[in-house]
Amino acid sequence: MTMSESVWARVDLRPIGIGGKADGAVLQALHAGEGLLMFLRFEAIYAMLSAAAVEAEVGLDAVDRRVVDVFANVAREVSTVLCVAASTADRQVNLAVEAVERLPQVARLMRDGVISVAAFGDIVLQATGVADADLIAAVDTATAADLREMGGVSRTDAANAARRSVAEVDPDGVRERRQMRGKAVTVSHDVDGSDVTIATTPEDAAVIDASLNVVADAVCGNDSRTRGVRRHDAAVALLTRGEFVCDCGDDDCAATAPESVVSDRFAKVVVHVVADAATLDGDSEKAGWLDGYGVLDAHHVREVAARSDAVMRPLDLAGLADGTAQPGNSYRPTAACDTAVRAVFGTCTDPGCARPAWRCDLDHQIEFNHDEPAAGGATCPCNLNPKCRFHHLLKTFGTGWVDDQVVDANGVIWTEVTTPTGFTMRSRARNQWLLPDLGLVPCRHGETVAPGVVDDETQPERARTRTQAKHAHRMRIRSRRRYARACAEAARLVTAEEDGEPPL
Repeated sequence: MTMSESVWARVDLRPIGIGGKADGAVLQALHAGEGLLMFLRFEAIYAMLSAAAVEAEVGLDAVDRRVVDVFANVAREVSTVLCVAASTADRQVNLAVEAVERLPQVARLMRDGVISVAAFGDIVLQATGVADADLIAAVDTATAADLREMGGVSRTDAANAARRSVAEVDPDGVRERRQMRGKAVTVSHDVDGSDVTIATTPEDAAVIDASLNVVADAVCGNDSRTRGVRRHDAAVALLTRGEFVCDCGDDDCAATAPESVVSDRFAKVVVHVVADAATLDGDSEKAGWLDGYGVLDAHHVREVAARSDAVMRPLDLAGLADGTAQPGNSYRPTAACDTAVRAVFGTCTDPGCARPAWRCDLDHQIEFNHDEPAAGGATCPCNLNPKCRFHHLLKTFGTGWVDDQVVDANGVIWTEVTTPTGFTMRSRARNQWLLPDLGLVPCRHGETVAPGVVDDETQPERARTRTQAKHAHRMRIRSRRRYARACAEAARLVTAEEDGEPPL
């Protein structure tokens, strides 16, 4: 059946606002439609599964050791109809069961366009280990309630919401599964190369990640390697006690550093974990947050706090009322203000961006006025949020975008982004549950009367245009292919010389 023959090609979507001028609202409507159609697909698959079980006179939850059971028969039909692999069909049937039996409230959020199809799959993955019927019902209720009020839910947001629900509803199960996972280092080989995989804790993975960045970024601007290659070379050097050097070829390169300097860099590696004092004391099972990873269950938080290299620093939110900016520089937030803002948002605040907060810039939502600080945007939690460098540049220099930040009457912090086509996405601070009182801290600054002015001439420029970069990439691919063909031809000629031409 061609697209022109499909019933969908004849559906008139204009009555629901889809059609005519394309804008953000149209994209959101289509996004919501994808969720509705997938929800209907899951319902249809589950109905097929139920009908097959009735016909076979078995229960869906019956223990059946046959290879070709009811599930396998339905999965094969799904595979045939959708033209997908058997493993993909199995996953579709499993998701259908999850949507109807285990996570019906979350599935309805997918139906209503609150979460994406992919986000639903991530939530299912987070809740897979919860076996008890009452516990999974509690996870379903808590996760759906959180996501429904969140606004602008990304896959990362959905996974973290589900992880938090599981961590607080089934802490014993989370701890057991984490301990069963264990730690290991595996080495595997194939014809093209080798892989080294380290299975470890989230906090150690965060330390390793930060350490590799510290070493990989200690090169000059003339280093020819990509960041990924530099991280690889840094890892090999650290594991084999080798030397990591800049490949610029300059013997006097400023990036060359003695071992003492490298050790000093490592000493500055910090991994941030934020948690309630009651959790640390064992009086609460409230989850914590690891920057760059997400939710940690309470027991895991206490394990991290018990490490010999852990440094505990209390965060005094009440003290923010006395000052959120440094006394000698009103543009710079205090350490407490900086930490609180990064912790309450968790990631870059641009919808869908999962860049960890401590790897972001702190952006003044209303521009700070460097000439007249008291008149511009304040250095205060009500006007600060983390943005990755890319989205910070887009917010600062993008045309037609409007960003806003609001603290409502309940102290809940919200950010809003309005696109050039007029579509507004409103999102709650993702970790409001972690620091619920931050939005209630009274502001001591005055109203903004003269925001800072952005000078477009300060906007950074690309080394080359997008088209030039695309052409250069294609040229590199062609060059590698020409080189490979030349090598193959040279090898053929050598073989012909040594063995003689093959008989005709």
